[in-house]
Amino acid sequence: MKTVRDAAQTRVLVTGATGTIGRHVLTELVARGYQVRALTSKPVVKASVSDSLEWRQLDFHESLDFDPLVEGCAAVLHLGAEVSLRSDRMQRSNVEATYAIAEASERAGVRVFCYTSSVAVYGNSRRRRVSEDSPVLTTERDVPSEYWTIDELRCYGRTKLQGELAIGAVAHNVEYVILRPTVVVDIQDLIALGDLSKAEKRRAGSRHAHNIYVYDVADAILWFMERALNREVPSPGLSKFNLSEDSIKVDTYGKIFKAAYEATGDRKWRVTAIPWPVEWIWSLLKFHSLPPRQCFGRMIFMEDKLREVGYTTPYGITHAVADFCDKLASTDTRRLQGQDRLTNFRR
Repeated sequence: MKTVRDAAQTRVLVTGATGTIGRHVLTELVARGYQVRALTSKPVVKASVSDSLEWRQLDFHESLDFDPLVEGCAAVLHLGAEVSLRSDRMQRSNVEATYAIAEASERAGVRVFCYTSSVAVYGNSRRRRVSEDSPVLTTERDVPSEYWTIDELRCYGRTKLQGELAIGAVAHNVEYVILRPTVVVDIQDLIALGDLSKAEKRRAGSRHAHNIYVYDVADAILWFMERALNREVPSPGLSKFNLSEDSIKVDTYGKIFKAAYEATGDRKWRVTAIPWPVEWIWSLLKFHSLPPRQCFGRMIFMEDKLREVGYTTPYGITHAVADFCDKLASTDTRRLQGQDRLTNFRR
């Protein structure tokens, strides 16, 4: 996707600009020459890395006045969400704020609005393969059997889905793109897997990891934004996409552990995975769920619709795993060299 020709005259509002995804989106927008209005709930630092970057502060729990923020913006990238898993805050941040900013975008004549939702909206599917048309969670009430997880994560899934519905309720003149990413990771997240106990690694070994590289998520958001801004004629409406890479070969945690062990020889990565049927039965008994559903680690989030519109990830989680292994090997080599130097010194 080519950058918009008049990027220097195109203003983009980014909510959640200091978050995991937002930081990468922000960096890339500035690099491509856009005028960026970055929104954060944290105190604004006056010093800016670029004349094209403008910071604004807004706490969703204090105000939902988005009109001054969307004014003059051609695109809104709504990445902000409540991630503390506090149920009392998720309704405000994930639903009410999404509705308010979509309404403001309609009033301001925004061209494109990208919203990051989550595959949590599906809960635990009854079928293994999950497309954008698959059944989603019940939004009106909490149904534990639909999503085998803690109460707070079920609330997160419901409120992200309610955010999607809020957009649909006001959608009229703006092109809305809803992206449902799987498990967004960077290299440090992969390295942190090493801190899991042996038992936790064994239980996770047969699960599908559903990882998608954070750089690919940021790229997809900008690809859809520029796709809309490059249109000769605006195309208002609403589309939804699973943002996944579940078809890769290194698809389970066990395969990631194996790659790390082969790169380092470190026995903490050497794991014999518990077979997935055991994990499935354990979940079934724990959550008393009938009729049975698929474990999250057995579900496959289909990416066909993403490919049909012409989008492919530029990096890929396989690339991320390779970088992760290189970093592990490099760190391990430096550690051994340090031990050798210490041994020689003591001699």
